[in-house]
Amino acid sequence: MNILFLSKHKWPHVGGVEKHVERLTFNLEKIGHKITIISEEDIKPPKIKLFGLLYIWYWLYKNRRLILNSDIVHIHDVFIWYLPFRFLYPRKKAYITFHGWEGKFPPTAWSIFNKRIANKLTKGSIAVGKYIEKWYGIKADYIIHGGVDPTSLKLRGAGKIINHKLHNSIVWLGRQDEDTGINEFKEWLKSRPELKVKYITNIKNPEKYLRTAEYCVPSGYLSYLEAKSYRCKIMTFANNPLKEDYWKEVKLLKTIPTWDEVTKVYLKLWE
Repeated sequence: MNILFLSKHKWPHVGGVEKHVERLTFNLEKIGHKITIISEEDIKPPKIKLFGLLYIWYWLYKNRRLILNSDIVHIHDVFIWYLPFRFLYPRKKAYITFHGWEGKFPPTAWSIFNKRIANKLTKGSIAVGKYIEKWYGIKADYIIHGGVDPTSLKLRGAGKIINHKLHNSIVWLGRQDEDTGINEFKEWLKSRPELKVKYITNIKNPEKYLRTAEYCVPSGYLSYLEAKSYRCKIMTFANNPLKEDYWKEVKLLKTIPTWDEVTKVYLKLWE
């Protein structure tokens, strides 16, 4: 199949959505699908909000062959980019992945409306976390939480990993925005002066830090799963009920999902 992904950013821009799309693309191309990713790096819209959106619509219309030549359009959060084309090409199969929340609590009326409209106007949806259904009032076809590389997961023997851990070492992994619980973590740290802390943000390969860290404080699902795969002792911090639901959910996972399993969910959705 020819598959078109729409995403705000793409790898090597560092972020959870970008890594998700990059790993998914790798797996799909490996089994013969052709993937095209369109992001702001391609469109280069102006930073003025409304004018930027108009420019994105103009760019996509000018390059509408990308849509017309695709068997599937899959949108990663940015449904507003595709909104006019949903009506212009009503028979085109369009799907969406809801990757998370916008960092504001409670979610704004616009954010809720945007997700509900996107869910209604697409053929199928995936939510990265069931909490999205609760807080945005939508019902997704599939729930996922991201994944880790299956090959490297098999190579991480418990004994080998644990033997390389540095006592009292702790890594903060991911974004350092307020919605991640960073302020609550720093407040907690004041009572633990013995901990040696390293903040890891916007890094493509955090493995060398996770390999030796005794503790990890992840900012999101992907960093949580990666830290768990390296057998770090994980601590999470939340500053609102939504984020509390977010962390409770991933802690209930019995196994660490892989990118192969995530890819299978996408293929089921598109059947």
